[in-house]
Amino acid sequence: MFKSPQLMAADAQLRLARQIASRRLADADPPAYLPQMRFVALFPDSLPRLVAQGVLQPKLASVFAGYPVQVPPLRHRKQAILRWANKILGQESSSRNRLCKGFTPEAEQAMRQHDWHGNISEIRQRVVRALDNRPGGEWLTPLDLQLFLGDQAPADTVALPLRQEFGAMDASHSPSAWEELELALAELVHLILRQGPVLPLGTWLADEVILAARGRYPEAPGRVAAFLQTSRRNINRWMPRVEQRGPLRSGCGLWLQVARLVDDWVRALGLAGPSPLEQAEALLLLQLEAQQSLATVALRAELLGVSKPTYLKKARQLPQAAAVNAVEK
Repeated sequence: MFKSPQLMAADAQLRLARQIASRRLADADPPAYLPQMRFVALFPDSLPRLVAQGVLQPKLASVFAGYPVQVPPLRHRKQAILRWANKILGQESSSRNRLCKGFTPEAEQAMRQHDWHGNISEIRQRVVRALDNRPGGEWLTPLDLQLFLGDQAPADTVALPLRQEFGAMDASHSPSAWEELELALAELVHLILRQGPVLPLGTWLADEVILAARGRYPEAPGRVAAFLQTSRRNINRWMPRVEQRGPLRSGCGLWLQVARLVDDWVRALGLAGPSPLEQAEALLLLQLEAQQSLATVALRAELLGVSKPTYLKKARQLPQAAAVNAVEK
């Protein structure tokens, strides 16, 4: 991964572009080839704008233009706050050699509602301050983080889908993790049905949900099982194949955005309602049925990861499942 390669000198950018494009190391004698891996770069703006500004060489922009993923600033992605907060908490707890159980549900709610004008730096500052002032082995509360909800009204998440479909949306609306995931899955399903390749979307989606749940509750397998509404035995039985499929998922550029959004959604999800595994499967099924004119039942069943009879049964149950999920989001 290359972070802000536009900051490199122009000749260094061109040299890097040649190596990535040719898959050969520069000035190597005898010639040496780069390993079979994907190269990712993080840029602060779109590639065309950086090229127009003269800070990014067009040849380097071209080698990183294959699978662009637009990521808004953190303050516009409140669903990613919990992911960063848990990551920072783990880092700071480890550096201080202190045990912390995590954030209380009230703290998670407060973090989702906070504006975070200071972005990741503010998250780290609040977590560090909370750890320094809280006894080890405790849960961090809104008071520890100095986040106070006051008279803020709860988010109107129930009416949101209705307003989206039938009414004008406030220009300041920031899409939820669920809405972003729904859009990303719809686009991916459409792409696959139009031109391939056929990917095991249902299986991969379940894999990402399980991994995100484990990331939400590290070192707490019982809470992971309770959150997924299954048994610890099932999770232990699933994990070898989940990990075995890891290289295929991470090596698929089309899947990376969906994987990130699943992680954001799971970390921000409440504890009530259907199993996250069921919700994710219903969302994928909804996209497959919405575009059923593009594919046979056999192909849709293959994408979902079930047999044709099972697919048809799930499709018949879809209206009821979708209604439940609409309320839960």
